[in-house]
Amino acid sequence: MILTSRKASRLLAALGALIVCGIASAENPAPADTLTAADITAPPAAAAPAVWTFNDCLNWALENNTDMRRTMLNILTARQDVLSAKDAWLPTVDFSTNQNFTNYPAPEAGTKSNSYGSSYNIGAAWTVWDGNARKYRSESAKLIEQQQAIAGDDVVKTLKLGVLEAYLNIMYAGEAVKIAEQTLQVSTSQAARARKLADSGRTSVVEAAQIESQQAQDAYNLTMAQSNYESAKMALKQILTLGIDYNLNVADVEFPDSDVLSPLPDRLEVYTLASEWLPQLRSNELSKSIYSNDVKIAKSSALPSISLQGGLATGYNSGSSAGWASSMGRNFNENIGLTLRVPIFDGNSTKRAVAKARLAELEYDLNKKELLDNLSQTIEGLYINATNARSKYSAGLVQLDAVEKTDALVNRQFELGYVQPLDLLSAHNNLLNARLELLQSKYMSILAAKTIQYYATQQLDVK
Repeated sequence: MILTSRKASRLLAALGALIVCGIASAENPAPADTLTAADITAPPAAAAPAVWTFNDCLNWALENNTDMRRTMLNILTARQDVLSAKDAWLPTVDFSTNQNFTNYPAPEAGTKSNSYGSSYNIGAAWTVWDGNARKYRSESAKLIEQQQAIAGDDVVKTLKLGVLEAYLNIMYAGEAVKIAEQTLQVSTSQAARARKLADSGRTSVVEAAQIESQQAQDAYNLTMAQSNYESAKMALKQILTLGIDYNLNVADVEFPDSDVLSPLPDRLEVYTLASEWLPQLRSNELSKSIYSNDVKIAKSSALPSISLQGGLATGYNSGSSAGWASSMGRNFNENIGLTLRVPIFDGNSTKRAVAKARLAELEYDLNKKELLDNLSQTIEGLYINATNARSKYSAGLVQLDAVEKTDALVNRQFELGYVQPLDLLSAHNNLLNARLELLQSKYMSILAAKTIQYYATQQLDVK
């Protein structure tokens, strides 16, 4: 992961520590504790660059993208669940008091018709043994925290590939604008030449109008290319969460033929490497342990439980001959007790809970197969796209060379008055289409190759 900003480094360091080293014990704070709620709403730590390189886009997205900040929130929430599971081992202490006033409409002789009573209690309770349910819940909470960290790693993966595609789309759209500008320059020159030929009587006004019409079409094509370029920049701005009024300037990148046609790694090797680090697969492995704990928690309902209680209490009643202070002292008492609960029959609720938990365990195998199948299809699709794009690019280089020579010859013949305007327009459009098709296959090949590189190495670069 390529990072320079401090906050992004902190987040990814926390994610990596949670994933690689495991969650810290309940007594020791986890790396996620370095994150705070303030990080979720904090403004950018650094100023936006004047010209955005690919690495600038990655760093900014990893720090400021909404999905990344939502990942922080999920990790902090999971950390609270871990602490709550730890707190289940603590006793509970409470204070209660009761104040009551009683009226006797027909009191016995010598007694008052009204009496006041009060009681004061401080009680404590602690579960000594619950069939190890707390232990398994604590373990599951820690595993879920790890899953949230891995989910953050999956967000990083999605963001990186999204930035790559958006960045390459801008490069593609930018080159398409240059082609449209060059094409318009040529058609403008041809239209001027056609008007001169029409003025001299060497061609008809209708034929000159046909060429001028091509000039208008090329001007429209340039407008559309510029619109596509702005749309591509808007897509990247959305990923980077930049405002509507921000003018995004992206650094140009040149891709030589060696980059487009560089050898691809073995697809089976890429599949194997990706299956070892793919976040969703790692998360599913943790789910296996969580499902196992769910079975143990369900079974614990059938086990005996032991709880310890104790308290301090006192009270006062106005019917007593003693005063309030004296009554409070005489009525003061201490108590302690031990409760043993042995389940005998619970209407089969434990049996059903265990059965459902065991069925949930089967979800692990189904998810693993589905994830591996999806990964296989993704890798296969990338190689198909890369192979097709490379073949089209190699063929497109040959085709473009031939079309350029034909176009140059037709232009020369037109200047000499040897060809009709329709032949000129045909050669002109053939050249434009050849350039655009070559450009498209070039960037499709680069995108597929860079994505394959990421699945194999977890590294992305655009140079």
